[in-house]
Amino acid sequence: MCRIRQAALHLLQVAHQSYLDIRLKSDVGSEKMIEAVMHPFVGSERLSAQGQVLSDALEQQAARFLAPDTRKSDKPLRRFLIREAATALRLNYNSFRHYLKTVPDLPAGTIESGNRRTFSLEEVHEIQSKLYTAGKIPVDLFPRRGPDDQLSVISVFQLKGGVAKSTLAVNLAAFLAWRGYRVLAIDVDPQSSLSDVFDVKPDLDGSASLYDVMRTVDPIPITDAIQSTYYPNLDILPGSLSMTEFEYETAASFRKVKGQGGAPWHKRFTQALDLVDSSYDVVIVDTPPHLSFSVLSAVHASTGLLMPFSPGMLDIVSLQKFLFLASDTLAAIEAHEPDKRYDFMRYVMTRYNPNDAAQLQIWTFMKAHFGSSLMDTPFLQSTAIADAGNTTETLIEVRPSEFNRKTYDRIFESLQSIVHDLEDDIMRAWGRIDNEEAA
Repeated sequence: MCRIRQAALHLLQVAHQSYLDIRLKSDVGSEKMIEAVMHPFVGSERLSAQGQVLSDALEQQAARFLAPDTRKSDKPLRRFLIREAATALRLNYNSFRHYLKTVPDLPAGTIESGNRRTFSLEEVHEIQSKLYTAGKIPVDLFPRRGPDDQLSVISVFQLKGGVAKSTLAVNLAAFLAWRGYRVLAIDVDPQSSLSDVFDVKPDLDGSASLYDVMRTVDPIPITDAIQSTYYPNLDILPGSLSMTEFEYETAASFRKVKGQGGAPWHKRFTQALDLVDSSYDVVIVDTPPHLSFSVLSAVHASTGLLMPFSPGMLDIVSLQKFLFLASDTLAAIEAHEPDKRYDFMRYVMTRYNPNDAAQLQIWTFMKAHFGSSLMDTPFLQSTAIADAGNTTETLIEVRPSEFNRKTYDRIFESLQSIVHDLEDDIMRAWGRIDNEEAA
């Protein structure tokens, strides 16, 4: 059994033991605790007690999994084999090995057990920069903006929950940073799953979050809320439960934002990003599953939209309703911003099982009607993604040896194809490859 599955099993065991401990050690006594299970109870007290059970269990699980460190971010990102580095740079493996021997001043990496040469991600990116300068990497595969290229802001956007939206956003951000893009990940969702994966937790640490940048009264500069991560090339503007307050504040008053030049609510995201425009190549925005003020502000700031959906007919019906609702909502904003344009709007099927005949029919149906707007490769349903999620890791972070190799390769190739499609959209917007006829 791999360490990820062992960690998940241990979490369940710890949660059960923590519940027993709380029942036995509670100040109200074990009899009353048991009685509360059988008779009507005060909702707030019950939720608080159960929340504490889960909180204690998660702390114990984290302590065991991370030992001797105390936080995930205390550990550096893993190192990468030569073949993995070549894949990150989108280079042929043999060509990459040749460049390592013939191009001067490239990082040599480190020889580990088994005579395997590995590279840190920082070394991979240094190699990338030097190979580009040496003319070994073409401009349409070099993941850095030129002086005239626009910041690419991509919102992962859907009204329906359960479509692997946050999972997709997290892994896209990590994969693009692995490729060499300077990535800012922004977590608009109050549940903050994206923030948790990268070990940035404003609700626990008391640090600034997106809310502090977006709030109506005395917002702070975005630079005061962005945090670096353990992942080279990837910074995060974390979410927090406070984002719910932004919705109430905006609904209660449409006053202009104090201290940000009087921008209306739908421009707050855009104006915040202006301050860091030159610092990043790509922004990945994870949105919650509703059309809130914060989501619409993020969508308005975006240059591209990526809309995931699951392969079920009810999900397709839900997508159709979402598209009409989103269209009507955006039209209201566009009435005040008639020049707003997007570089691309793409759809990606998620949780796809290629062995399911019904899902294959839906894939064929959607491809026939959406054409090139639907990404060529679906995001597969995979135990590798689920297991990585059990330890709050992205697919790039886990070692392929921790999984059945075919399982890992299938989901890696699925995600890689989606990222390559996304890169093509970015490169078209930057004018590095020709535009294709829209579907």
